[in-house]
Amino acid sequence: MQHPISLSVFFPAHNEAANIQQSLEEALSAVRRLFSVGVAVSAYEIIVVNDGSRDGTKATVEEYARRHPEANVRLVDHDVNRGYGAALKSGIREARHEYVFFTDADLQFNIAELERLFTYIGEYDVVIGYRAPRRDSFMRLVNAWGWRVLNRILFGLSVRDIDCAFKLFRRDLVQELPLRSEGAMVSAEMLIRLKRLGARIKEVPVTHLPRTRGAQSGARPSVILRALREMVQLYFGELGSVTHKQALKFIVVGFINTAVDITAYYLLTRYVPLFAALFVAAKFLSFLVGTVSSFLLNRYWTFGLRSGVRAAEVARFYMTVSAALLVNTGSMYLLVSLAGLYDLFALIFVTVLTFAFNFTLSKLWVFRQSEEPNATSLHTHARRV
Repeated sequence: MQHPISLSVFFPAHNEAANIQQSLEEALSAVRRLFSVGVAVSAYEIIVVNDGSRDGTKATVEEYARRHPEANVRLVDHDVNRGYGAALKSGIREARHEYVFFTDADLQFNIAELERLFTYIGEYDVVIGYRAPRRDSFMRLVNAWGWRVLNRILFGLSVRDIDCAFKLFRRDLVQELPLRSEGAMVSAEMLIRLKRLGARIKEVPVTHLPRTRGAQSGARPSVILRALREMVQLYFGELGSVTHKQALKFIVVGFINTAVDITAYYLLTRYVPLFAALFVAAKFLSFLVGTVSSFLLNRYWTFGLRSGVRAAEVARFYMTVSAALLVNTGSMYLLVSLAGLYDLFALIFVTVLTFAFNFTLSKLWVFRQSEEPNATSLHTHARRV
């Protein structure tokens, strides 16, 4: 980086009295060190967002700022604990300089490695660290893996370490993001929105250290449940893929269809004398009842059509149902009888294949949006998102 830059460094902090002074000292040292690697810092500030701490974090920061005015330390105080996301948003909102860097105040990162991130900042809009290796318990590693997979499936977010608290970005790019999350979902939401804006993101390995003082709060059930709740809200709000939402609804309709089929079969064979011994006929009728519920639910709920039902649409639906039955039984025969695959493995594969086949035809052919007069206006915003 050639031209002088200004930098805001901030720490979200909750009950970090044992660590915050050392964090401030390391931050000040890291900023000064940037000069030695060719980064001309024309102005800087260090912000601590005290998120409702009850252990003296606030007093420690105030005392440090009084004794070291040259450090340009500012305190942003939340009267109550509002969550990691709220603290992160406060830090971004309060930042005054061109570039913003944040990390946690728990001393699990070597802030001197900030210089690694600045190596790429001229070429990329956002530079994020990933912990290599990550010094956490097995359970936290499992949680992180599951969290990464969920964000990849639901939002298409593909980064190595979503929640690594070692990120550098241009302030103008992030300060106007409409971040909704107040809890641990905030890092994922920020990266999802940045990627959809077309931001260039670089991932860099950083050192991760074991926590030696203070207590971790990220693995608490309440924190995890809040993050999952925010994830669901964002997915079914403005950030979820339309196709993903439709696929989930399609799966739900499949379960409902199965329940209707079984219930109808039970009622016909137990309470209608005519079908007491006609099991095949009862199954055929119950199957038809299930397909009617499937047609109506998928048409109006999954794919959001509002126009009147057309005969051609019904015909396409039952052609798809027939084709799906052939795909299902034919694939099972090929995999088990001819290929010799274990039947339960074959069943799982065939179920997924049939679902993909049925969903694709339903979306692109049976319930295609061109049949809906207002489809363009109703779905334009969803496709943009």
